[in-house]
Amino acid sequence: MKKIILLAAFMTILGGCGSWHNSNIVDQSKADEILARDKAFCNNLTKQEVPIGAQTDGAPPEPTTYEAEFSEDYSSAKTFDGCMKARGWTKK
Repeated sequence: MKKIILLAAFMTILGGCGSWHNSNIVDQSKADEILARDKAFCNNLTKQEVPIGAQTDGAPPEPTTYEAEFSEDYSSAKTFDGCMKARGWTKK
């Protein structure tokens, strides 16, 4: 449970760090709606592709070292940023 709360807080912070811009969007009045939809899509993709904690039978449900936790957070951020960039978004 602790790990889920930490991941949610991390993703919230990640979403708030820097603003995203997509020059492919012609109608800028719809940019916020498209950004919200793309962020939700990338958050779901990140949850699917980056495992939370150990994924083996009998292992602890969350990382036991700082290095493992940092590695997970880094992987989440990298996956999320890659997804957003693939959808045409860049950070300002």
